[in-house]
Amino acid sequence: MGKSASWENEVNMVDNRDSTARDAVETLDRRPEARAFKVEDLLGELRRGRMRIPSFQRGLKWDRGDAAKLLDSLWRGYPIGTLLFWETNAEAGEVTFGTVRVPGGVRNDALWVVDGQQRLMSLARVLLAPAPDKDDFALYFDLDEARFVAPPMDRVADPSRYLPMTEVLESERLMQWVFLHTADRPERRERAFTVGKRIREYEIPAYLVRTEQEQTLREIFGRTNSSGHPLKQSQVFDALNGARGQSRPASLRQIVSELASMGFGLVEEKLLYRLLRVLQGRDVTESKGEGPLRLDDVDAERAYRETAVAARRVIQFLMNDVGIPRYDLLPYKQPFVLLGKFFHLYPDPGARSRQLLERWVWRGALTGTHRGDTVSTRVTLDRIVEGNEEASVQSLLELVTGRPETLPNVTEAFNFRFASGKLLALVLLDLKPRDLVSGTFIDIGQDTGAEEPDFPMPLIIAKHGAANGTLRSAANRLIHPHRSRLRQQLAGVRDTEVLASHGIPEAAAQALHEGDVNGFLRLRADFLQRHSELFFARHARWDESDRPSIAALLAEDEDA
Repeated sequence: MGKSASWENEVNMVDNRDSTARDAVETLDRRPEARAFKVEDLLGELRRGRMRIPSFQRGLKWDRGDAAKLLDSLWRGYPIGTLLFWETNAEAGEVTFGTVRVPGGVRNDALWVVDGQQRLMSLARVLLAPAPDKDDFALYFDLDEARFVAPPMDRVADPSRYLPMTEVLESERLMQWVFLHTADRPERRERAFTVGKRIREYEIPAYLVRTEQEQTLREIFGRTNSSGHPLKQSQVFDALNGARGQSRPASLRQIVSELASMGFGLVEEKLLYRLLRVLQGRDVTESKGEGPLRLDDVDAERAYRETAVAARRVIQFLMNDVGIPRYDLLPYKQPFVLLGKFFHLYPDPGARSRQLLERWVWRGALTGTHRGDTVSTRVTLDRIVEGNEEASVQSLLELVTGRPETLPNVTEAFNFRFASGKLLALVLLDLKPRDLVSGTFIDIGQDTGAEEPDFPMPLIIAKHGAANGTLRSAANRLIHPHRSRLRQQLAGVRDTEVLASHGIPEAAAQALHEGDVNGFLRLRADFLQRHSELFFARHARWDESDRPSIAALLAEDEDA
């Protein structure tokens, strides 16, 4: 849609498209066929390449614990819900279920999994894995305690006690295992036969829908998963609107994957969905009873594309202008959607606008203005207007005029999950930290195995009980890969540039070398607090003029 169209007209057009999309939903001529599949038959169809996973299905959310509960329900005869399949054509292609890879040929009776992907995937990974311990879902049945367990440590010492679930789907294979391992343990032998029989012969109810229209399946999927809370709104939107074709991006999940290549991390799907709604002229969140947004194929493809482009511009701005290199370092998430609308309307803003927007980001983070709820987000979005870039920026700045009463304190308890923790992490990162051993600059994009959301901020001095409160603060943390004996490594560093890159003055390093923990923490905290105040002032520019660009001021004079 061109920029000349009004916002209200765009909303009305989207409403009309939604109405058309709803009217296009077909009524099935043939009722879904109700069937019951024994587990052994269901997985037999899977091994023959009949089962397929549509692109609109969400990624795997279950883990081994969920799979164990599912198998326990089969063992006990509990209901596990109904499966829903779409019986239609399928091209040749490999289907992957964890470590289970199934070649699928061209078929006219393929069963596309509309509802039940998590259950079917779990059954395949537990029962069909090529080896007992090779899949992350691997399970054993404890024949003494009658429960499903992860691969036990003592299974080699007592192999007759633990039945690998990869042995139960075929009765002959189970029989071979039983007579090999439980010849002198009849009670275990009987229980092994029983669990195998119960799982193989458990009947799962299923519906088979036959229709030529994929949109009908999306509609069924959306209705099935929008009652209660089994799926997030973004996932239901993908189910209804994601493309099966080759257009990219074809889903919010795919946008997340593509954005990850920028080195910014994984942006949340729910945030991208809010941005998508805003770019479609909708409220930032779904109202109660509204239901998921529905678009036709052309408009859905455009919506995904525009969302991806806007998100990419936001990330480039945050990384290059604002100085926030990772998504998990963003103090508040609200600005991502607001900036997305701005860069959608103004793809190439002027240098002054970018400079002032940087101030807006930092001031809102330091004052907590960006913490905003849905109501404040709506109000702020309304300040970004089409056709006047610099007025939009000035209007945003009006919301963050006041200074915060206090700034993040490096001596207070540190928590990376809070905005203050992320801001202090950015302070430490501004020093350009170096590896204590090699002296090279630390790559914060690498997977460091950190306890706190994948960001490397280990303690220097271990906490012991109710120790000095400063031990829980940023003054006791480094941006550095987690390693054993980190304190000893730090105490041995003599390179002043490496020490300075971690905010450690020479006096503090000497105190640590001498074992004066309190002196080290006090001296480092003093240095970091001064640095943080300068760092925040440099980005927020509290005392500088926020005037628009000279060109904008001249234009105003001419208009006057």
